[in-house]
Amino acid sequence: MLKNTAILFLFILAFNRDVLAEFEFKCKELERVTVADSGLMTPAFPGRKLQFVLTNDTITGTGVFYHKNYDISHFEDSKGHFAFKAFAESYERQDIFLFSNGQLFHSAIVNYGRTPSIQSEIFTCEKFYNY
Repeated sequence: MLKNTAILFLFILAFNRDVLAEFEFKCKELERVTVADSGLMTPAFPGRKLQFVLTNDTITGTGVFYHKNYDISHFEDSKGHFAFKAFAESYERQDIFLFSNGQLFHSAIVNYGRTPSIQSEIFTCEKFYNY
């Protein structure tokens, strides 16, 4: 009985690697805009690189990941691909993320200056398994 249970567990893991996996994403910025009371701003040098690692309950990375803790929901998008949503907030900023179909969408309300601004970005990403 124990042998059959172990075989079944290994079978499930073999065909559903996303269950216990840690993912690394390598991304390139497609578009970025900041909206403030002073007007619209776009980057002087578009196309920046972004890398991050996602586990079941954490995101670590550079560039747009400024929080220690995120509320993360994993799901399958309408085409059956791996996807996730994440949200985090602090006194200075609120960030929301959606990853679906190889693209990461990010928006933030930032309170660094005299008035808040909204920053939005779209990245195209490749997903890699880290075991």
